[in-house]
Amino acid sequence: MAIHYTIHIGGYAFDTSLITIEPVLFLYMVASYLNFPILQALMYEKVCTDKYNSSFCHQLKNATFQDEHKTEDTYLQSETSFWILKSNIALMIPSCFTVLFFTGTWGDKVGRKLPIILPIIGCLVYTVGNLISSVYMTISINCLMIGIVVNGLCGGYIGVLMAVYSYVTHVATDQNKTIRVAILEAMTSLAGTLGVFVSGIMLEKTSYVFVFSFNCIVLFIALLYSVLWVEDISADNPGRGDKGIFRYWFRDSLVETWNCVRTPRSEKKVLYVSLMMITMVILMAGTSGEMDILYLYTKRAPLSWTQTTYGYYKGLENFSRSLLLLTLLPILKKKMSMRDTTVSLGGMISKTIAFIVIGVASKTWMVFIVVLLSMFQGFPSSGVRSLMSGMVEKNEQGRLFSILAVAENIAALLASLMFNELYPATLHIMPGFCFLLAAGITVIGFCIVLYLHFDMRGSQVYTNLQEQETTEANA
Repeated sequence: MAIHYTIHIGGYAFDTSLITIEPVLFLYMVASYLNFPILQALMYEKVCTDKYNSSFCHQLKNATFQDEHKTEDTYLQSETSFWILKSNIALMIPSCFTVLFFTGTWGDKVGRKLPIILPIIGCLVYTVGNLISSVYMTISINCLMIGIVVNGLCGGYIGVLMAVYSYVTHVATDQNKTIRVAILEAMTSLAGTLGVFVSGIMLEKTSYVFVFSFNCIVLFIALLYSVLWVEDISADNPGRGDKGIFRYWFRDSLVETWNCVRTPRSEKKVLYVSLMMITMVILMAGTSGEMDILYLYTKRAPLSWTQTTYGYYKGLENFSRSLLLLTLLPILKKKMSMRDTTVSLGGMISKTIAFIVIGVASKTWMVFIVVLLSMFQGFPSSGVRSLMSGMVEKNEQGRLFSILAVAENIAALLASLMFNELYPATLHIMPGFCFLLAAGITVIGFCIVLYLHFDMRGSQVYTNLQEQETTEANA
């Protein structure tokens, strides 16, 4: 279902029928960005109250008191980091199997609507579990794992990302694909702006119960929109209903996914796609590591941030990223015809510098400078995803993005293992070491894209992509 209505802004015309699953991703990510820091805070509090009394935990929010009890604070930092790692494993491993064996292939062969709906249901169950644990604070922290596992079995956040990117790259033209992918990236960043910006304020002014209840409402709206509004795009190749579910959805899905990887393609497409996947994996590793330790890092002295300060920082960072994705990136693509590799390289430079500054920051203002330095960090994902999707057929989009989602998930899991082990181990040496490591990892991705930038320029692959964009622009 789509309403065709044109909005005129200056010399530009925007057809509202182009709005498809963007609101779904926005609402899902709002709930996710609210869930993540609040769940970390809930874990920290449960770990603390389990070991010490409530009065001690409350006083630990004071920087002076924290300095006087560094041993206890280090224990809580390490233990909470361990639980964050466990929750990541409980989410990521099941979601890999779901995306690889079920939703990715379903989207290519049956329809792209179910892979969008299923992760929303899982996230709703997960949020209800968090709500119950916050109502009854005496419940063991282990109970939080139940909702997390269910969320993973439904695909988790990588299931949503796979589904929405498959959907948009299926319906987009070659001319507007990068911009539409960038809009999806902006939805994630805008959701992050709203989610993390208000998370600290909501928690300090209300309670865990209120925040998780609010998230349940947001996810229910996303589910309702998906069911009633999103069209189920017909698959190019119908599923084979004569085969058993186990045989088709597990064995054949794996075989066809593998065939998607090894299918001979013209020129160096296989090499290019492989290198782009490696680049996305590298970006995910750095981002995942940052997300896991940033809250704990900023909570620790000398920064000693409150939940509200953390929310302000992440909100501003996400807003600046989304602003450039919605304004500057379309200009670079449409008006200046800038290559996807070029915008990706600029974004990686921005991301690397941001990691370095955070790693050496000792004052709050130094960290907030990162808001400006990291404004371009949303560009690499938009450019690389768009390039990748242009190198496979439309009926392979789901499998391509399912492979990418699983690869990113594994990278996030390995990064979580590494960063959550390194962070407590390097606290007494250099608390910001993990951010400097993330910067080094991003430099590797920069080198790969730099190679693609020059090698693709003279290839037939790049020429064909340019011809497709020109043809559709003139159509």
